[in-house]
Amino acid sequence: MSQVVLIQGSLNKESRTAVLVQHAEEELKRAGLGVSVLDLRNLQMEFCDGRSLKEYHPDMQKAFQAMDNAQAFVIGMPVYCYSVSGPLKNFIDITSGAMEKKIAGILCNAGGKQSYMASADLSNILAYESHVTTMQPIVYSSYEDYDDQTLTSDKVKSKIRELMDHLARQLKNYS
Repeated sequence: MSQVVLIQGSLNKESRTAVLVQHAEEELKRAGLGVSVLDLRNLQMEFCDGRSLKEYHPDMQKAFQAMDNAQAFVIGMPVYCYSVSGPLKNFIDITSGAMEKKIAGILCNAGGKQSYMASADLSNILAYESHVTTMQPIVYSSYEDYDDQTLTSDKVKSKIRELMDHLARQLKNYS
């Protein structure tokens, strides 16, 4: 059983959000935590339409179970139109019951500097939908923090490390 589930919320095959998630995974492993990754690109996900979880594709049932068994999760969020992407919101709508009253971190990636408040939408969704407590700092990156698919920003790397350290400390306090 993983203590932390990382959710990679971009469908882009060359996702920079996935790069953030990979860095977070490395930091959580460094902190000695169990980690698993749910990458939305690899899940068969139907539209959320209010049906029972058992009526969704087995991928979604397995994702729900992994999240239900976890103590915490970290969401890699791509920013689309200054907000949460549709596929990520759809995933949350299907699996929100597994997130109930847990802690979460947010890794946010956008095309430019001006979208930094988009993560507040995700924080609100998580708080109101599942009573999730969002850990700080929220990590934000944009195109200028990368050279192709390589994260080059020391500031972003430092924030990832800080967030994962906070998350690890919080989990160890509850163990």
